[in-house]
Amino acid sequence: MAPSPDEDPGIPPWLEHGLAHAGAQVCVLAQQAYRLRAVRINEPLLVVVLAGVKRVGLGAHAVELGSGQFVMVHQGASVHMENLPPGPGQPYRAWAISFPWRVVDLARRLLSAHPVSAVPDPTEVLSCGALEPVLPALQLLLSALSQADAPPDPVRIDHALVGVLLALAQRGHRLFLHAGDPSLAARVRLLVAAAPQRDWSSVHVEATLHVSGATLRRHLAAENTSLRAVLRETRLHHGLALLQSSRKPLKAIASACGYRSVPSFSRNFTAHFGVEPLTLAQA
Repeated sequence: MAPSPDEDPGIPPWLEHGLAHAGAQVCVLAQQAYRLRAVRINEPLLVVVLAGVKRVGLGAHAVELGSGQFVMVHQGASVHMENLPPGPGQPYRAWAISFPWRVVDLARRLLSAHPVSAVPDPTEVLSCGALEPVLPALQLLLSALSQADAPPDPVRIDHALVGVLLALAQRGHRLFLHAGDPSLAARVRLLVAAAPQRDWSSVHVEATLHVSGATLRRHLAAENTSLRAVLRETRLHHGLALLQSSRKPLKAIASACGYRSVPSFSRNFTAHFGVEPLTLAQA
């Protein structure tokens, strides 16, 4: 049986305490094992495993990690993920940290002034490692997220996120330096993800991203998708995040994703991710 976070030297008590006071952080909780397919990552993502085992795969490349380890997805990708609790009655838990592209660009600028001889393979997307070397940077991030007397300062949070990327780069996790700029489909997904309940139309997307309707349709078609498909996928991913990190009833989650009926949401969710939403729902 895996040790509890209090017994695991890789998960210090301050990290657990900080997450409890860090506001709307994405802390994934899984009561039972499940495997997800076609999980879309739109911006670099760091997942810190707090308890249990996580498996992440992209094509033929797969990694497995446990408590006290992390996996970094360095650029936009569609991956499959598997979350396994440490034992009966013990949930899988993880902290997911997304890095906005503006933060990635700041880290790139800093690191470009101090080039290193070892250049990462630009075709690689995943890397993983022990959590301990990046703990100081994560502690500063939690501090920025947990200001007790005032709302969190977004500038301070971005500064702390840059610090996490620099700490990762110092340990050889530098693949994000070569990540391509987000595609138009990824930009649309990020836009919709900020307000998944909104009744999005092509006109709204065109105005916000400053593109014509023809350009939008052409670029999305080149990426083998459409605005309708992107909207559907993004709303389902919003549902995935709610299922993994909240105790909201399925009806409320379906509504938050723009679905009027639970059966319709469940059917689309299962078709996309390969698992029924009730499997992920928190008791």
